[in-house]
Amino acid sequence: MKIYFCGIGGSGMSGLARYHASIGNEVVGSDGFLTYTTQKLEEENIKIFSPQSETNITDDIDLFIYTEAIGEDNPEYQAAKSKKIPMQRYAENIGEITKNHYTIAVAGTHGKSSTTAMIATMLKDAGKEVVSIVGANIHDWGGKNFLSAHKGQSDGMPTKKYLVIESCEYRESFLNYNVNGIVVTNVEADHLDYFKTEENYFSAFKKFLSKLPSFGFFASYLEGKNILSILPDNFHPRRFAAEEETHLVPTLKVLGDFQRKNAALVFSVARALKIDEDIVKESLENFSGLSRRFEKKGERNGVLVFDDYAHHPTAIASLLSSAREFIKQHHRKKLWMVFQPHQFSRTADFLEELKYCFADADDVLIPNIYESRDSEADKNRISAAELVRCIDVVVTQNEKKQSNVWGRGNRKRGEIFYKKRIRHTKNFKNTLSILLDEAYEGDVVLFVGAGNIVELSEQFLHA
Repeated sequence: MKIYFCGIGGSGMSGLARYHASIGNEVVGSDGFLTYTTQKLEEENIKIFSPQSETNITDDIDLFIYTEAIGEDNPEYQAAKSKKIPMQRYAENIGEITKNHYTIAVAGTHGKSSTTAMIATMLKDAGKEVVSIVGANIHDWGGKNFLSAHKGQSDGMPTKKYLVIESCEYRESFLNYNVNGIVVTNVEADHLDYFKTEENYFSAFKKFLSKLPSFGFFASYLEGKNILSILPDNFHPRRFAAEEETHLVPTLKVLGDFQRKNAALVFSVARALKIDEDIVKESLENFSGLSRRFEKKGERNGVLVFDDYAHHPTAIASLLSSAREFIKQHHRKKLWMVFQPHQFSRTADFLEELKYCFADADDVLIPNIYESRDSEADKNRISAAELVRCIDVVVTQNEKKQSNVWGRGNRKRGEIFYKKRIRHTKNFKNTLSILLDEAYEGDVVLFVGAGNIVELSEQFLHA
């Protein structure tokens, strides 16, 4: 079977492409840009076209899989449609795969990727046949976002053939999946460009949980904020509370209290599947984490550099809290945060929350807002300069209440400001210049956001 992936460089699409290649399908694909991901796929003998063109769509293609990110005006989409090639969205194809596995779906506003990877790695380490697709590259999986372990071991035993997937709520994509177990990390409103209201967002999770059969299992922080809001009426699967497992979590390689919370969910899943605690502990102790999840990228002149994907206010605040704890434990000095908000619409929707989530940072640099699925109306609602102004008002008020301690100036001196600073740097070039001039040995710099901010961390390390 020959399958064409339109948008193959995406985090989920590349994992799905690897899955199909692993079961013997011929995989080809395209993307608007050649990236590190497409380069790696080509090294795995997957042919990649760029740019996208209708001439790439040949008559021998059996299935055309496309990402939500492309529009119907895409030339390859139009060509596949005109040739009457069977077409599926990413989530629809994942849904087909779930029918042939014991599927554990990990949903939630934050922590999906890490928790999915932890669960899949634990099943591998327990000797179980497992396949997993995650929206991030996993260090323990050879830097890939796809895992296939102990293949064929469960032939004739479908309930022992596990599929662990990260289940995205955007556009209610997870409703395409047939599930045997659902893990919900946490729930709070997001993707309001699509859902419009918090009630609609919670309703999507409630519909998803309704798909869980009574003999399935549900694992979550059952006393967590908003969890009761997503439970359907007459919801009677087996329930496992992560609160009861937190004491079992061992010392982890991965940083952050949020990762300990994710690890407790892994114990809940293991309890549901009757997997020995000692196996789970050893697996979690050895788990090396994901790319861009409080990931140490390197060091430059004594300045430690970390990358993180956080873009929701709660995730940002949690990351900064963990970073502040890291600084205390390792006797570091100043905590820098270079933050690139993701989407104008999300920035405007969560402006009030964003104003208050930077309290643990010493110096925040905001170069721009990363545009993604934003309309002209969205872009007129907010600007990076306005965001900085709103955050600065809150930070300055808090600083004035606490003390009149002055902060450290740049090497040219003469500049006076309060201890904490929020600056709109306008672009990557200016941001890099400030960091090179003002970040000193002993400092920690976080590069944070779901856009292309990772490029700036590389520039800083190799400038």
